[in-house]
Amino acid sequence: MTAVNSSPSRRARGRALITRLCVGLSAGVMVASLACKPKEPAAPPVDPAAEAAAKAQADKEAAAKDRADKAAAKRAELAALPPLPGVEAPKAVDFPKPIVSSLDNGLEVIVLEDHEMPVVDISLVVKAGNIYAPAEHSKLAALTANLLEEGTKKLKKEDLDTKIDATGGSKSVSAGDELVVLGADVLARDADLGMKLLAAEAMEPTFPEESFKKIKDLMIQEVESQKSSPFGLALQMGEHVIFGDKSPYGRPFPSDAEINALTRDQVVAFYDRHYHPGNAMLVIAGDITADKAAKLAKKHFGKWKAGEAIAPPSGDKQTAPDKTVVHLIDRSASAQATIAVVVPAPKIGEAGYLDGKILQATLGGGLSGRLNQVLREQLGLTYGVGAFNSYGYEGGMFFAGGSTKTKSAGEFTEALLELLKEPAEKGIPADELGRIQSKLSGQFALEVEGVGVMASKTITQRTYGLAPDFWERYRVDIEAATPEQLKASSQALWGGPVQIIAIGRASKLKDALSAFGEVRVYDTSLKPQG
Repeated sequence: MTAVNSSPSRRARGRALITRLCVGLSAGVMVASLACKPKEPAAPPVDPAAEAAAKAQADKEAAAKDRADKAAAKRAELAALPPLPGVEAPKAVDFPKPIVSSLDNGLEVIVLEDHEMPVVDISLVVKAGNIYAPAEHSKLAALTANLLEEGTKKLKKEDLDTKIDATGGSKSVSAGDELVVLGADVLARDADLGMKLLAAEAMEPTFPEESFKKIKDLMIQEVESQKSSPFGLALQMGEHVIFGDKSPYGRPFPSDAEINALTRDQVVAFYDRHYHPGNAMLVIAGDITADKAAKLAKKHFGKWKAGEAIAPPSGDKQTAPDKTVVHLIDRSASAQATIAVVVPAPKIGEAGYLDGKILQATLGGGLSGRLNQVLREQLGLTYGVGAFNSYGYEGGMFFAGGSTKTKSAGEFTEALLELLKEPAEKGIPADELGRIQSKLSGQFALEVEGVGVMASKTITQRTYGLAPDFWERYRVDIEAATPEQLKASSQALWGGPVQIIAIGRASKLKDALSAFGEVRVYDTSLKPQG
């Protein structure tokens, strides 16, 4: 058999072919492998809204920290100020001791002797203020009081005015929630005339029919003026939500029709029920002896027909709100927003009342108060903001607020709430508290100079049943308050839900303020809107 030999070229071509086949096979396997390999998950898409929200929250927290740091630095700066020269430890105020007697008809006469200046302040105080008027005739008490000056059985209005003007003195009638005060400020030599004119107005008013329209028109203008003022609206709404519909302190604005419907018969009936010696007191302060004051009182008021004291009306007991509500008064004419926060507070004489005065000064004490330092000076959200507490027979109300641009209402409200709650959460540093107490103590010592103020303080003391030495001890009690005591009182005020009052254009405020609680909308008469 003949052997067949393969040539080298053929073998080389065969090896090359096999190599190409192997390379191709390997490449195919690699491609297949790559095709079958699972893909790594792609990064989730960025949500611009969430990213913006996170940044806004971070900015907000940074701004809050910066605000808190600046406020703390300012308080430290104030605390580091050297003590005022000549400030002494608080002393009890030396009030003249009231000399109290009663006429045979039951009129209580209180005399405060102060012979430093030759003046006498005479106040006839009657428990016939606005809370005594029936709910359906809420301005009856005020109408009655205003008509007292319109003439008596022997003297017309112009005669009354001419006689007091000739002495260089003055007289007035004012109606508050609890009291009507007929007052005269005269030189000591004219005390007899001053008391004579007040007695005539209190005992012999004629309530002339021709004066009714004038007084009613003035009362309607007064209501309209209050409704046109953002702070007038805020105060009225504050009392409405704190004291409630059934309380005489929580009544809404009267309508024009309600005021115009009041009659002379209603005025005379109200007068007959409330204006008598048993429901009044006569306070005489100044350069007059107790003996002379008592003789003048008997001379001019001794024939006033006796009567029984009238108990003040009462509504439902004041209770703390169970949730935060935004009470939004829609006022289309507002170019900006007015924001206030209100909570129930102790009335004068109750535990915590003096702490409330200290908190009022700490938060709203002028441009150096915390509210102005942050909301005005640091944030530039307002031209001014303040705080105060008011009270009546049924309790008190703490009110804090100010005005801001409509677009910044949400920011203003949030910062205001933070500042109000800060003393409850962090307390008031002892150094800052000491300066506030010294300020209040000094202000009171200056305030009580003058017979008119002494008379007013005495009227308050007797009206609300305060301790006989309440005003004498006021400075000492203010300066005795401790940081722990103030923190506890702050927690009692601001530790729970609050009531927020807003005045402005509801369409532009409602969404921003809904973040703080349920929003209820009212018109400027304080009537709820759908």
